[in-house]
Amino acid sequence: MIDPNQLAGDKEKLGEILAREEFQEVERQGKSWLDIILEKILDTISRLLLSADVSPGTAGVLSWVIIMAAIIGIIALLVMWGRRMVRRSRRENPLLVYDERIRTYADYIREAKERGNQGDWREGMRFSFLALLSYMQERSWVHIETWKTNWEYLDELRERKPEWESFFRSHARLFEQVWYGRVALEPAMFWETVNELERRLDGEGAHD
Repeated sequence: MIDPNQLAGDKEKLGEILAREEFQEVERQGKSWLDIILEKILDTISRLLLSADVSPGTAGVLSWVIIMAAIIGIIALLVMWGRRMVRRSRRENPLLVYDERIRTYADYIREAKERGNQGDWREGMRFSFLALLSYMQERSWVHIETWKTNWEYLDELRERKPEWESFFRSHARLFEQVWYGRVALEPAMFWETVNELERRLDGEGAHD
């Protein structure tokens, strides 16, 4: 028979795993849905093992196998949910407005600064990121399409200009947080980002 104390310890350890940053919890009625799922999983394991004629050691292994399988399932669900939310956000907040003409990267930099001077940090970030995409398209590193994701641009860039991958990744991550995630952007961060981008595109990037 399985030791109930062992199950309690397993639950505590699993709770510590799910409390990490990558397992963001959604609160519901004072409990996260992960807590609710976890309790159901452990209750099921407890019922199965208490009724089975297995040694404590075997029961412990079985319980952890089931728990780890459940964690993998939860991660898969989180990934699918996250992708669904990203797709929905992209539909509601497209990077390119319908029929918007692609301009030069210098035009986008100027527009980003103008929006920054108006305090429109979110729209300014959009123009800042468009400046980067436009610059890369001008050099045939990527081809801008309304349906492409940033990670598809990253794949193109990795094939043609891998040394720019880290730079693009950092700007794409910040853009997505601000544009799709609507994360508040501090003015200092906005200007640091735009100025860094301008230096890279007008300076060393011009010689690549």
